[in-house]
Amino acid sequence: NETTGLTLVVSGFNATTRVIEDVKGAVELVSDTGECAAAWGFEEILAKWNKKHAQAAYVPYESNKATPPCYQYSSPTLLGEGTNFNLYLSALSRGLVVFDPATKLMNASSEKPTFKPRSQFRVSIPNLRQLYHKFQPVEF
Repeated sequence: NETTGLTLVVSGFNATTRVIEDVKGAVELVSDTGECAAAWGFEEILAKWNKKHAQAAYVPYESNKATPPCYQYSSPTLLGEGTNFNLYLSALSRGLVVFDPATKLMNASSEKPTFKPRSQFRVSIPNLRQLYHKFQPVEF
């Protein structure tokens, strides 16, 4: 990132062979001088990834800006089955999954609002199939 001077690095993963070479590897944000600004260990990500994404449904929707917001869901729903951590690391290494840092503000109107970092990794719809062994649209 030109603004922050940080680069996303997947250490311990060989992107060419798509194999984890160091189980203590991590996804890291590294400065131009080589200093690690933030890191997420494979063990931490692996537990969350497999639990959340082993079977996933992606439902298209449209929303309006009314208060409260209204949502309209449509078809086809995209179903992903059979992921593994190497598929995720491979997509991340190829830039198909991107890092999206954010901060969650809680109790904003109180005297003591709190902030919680929410580091998220995102993938666009056309790249979802890279994360699953089986990926297909289903009409409802």
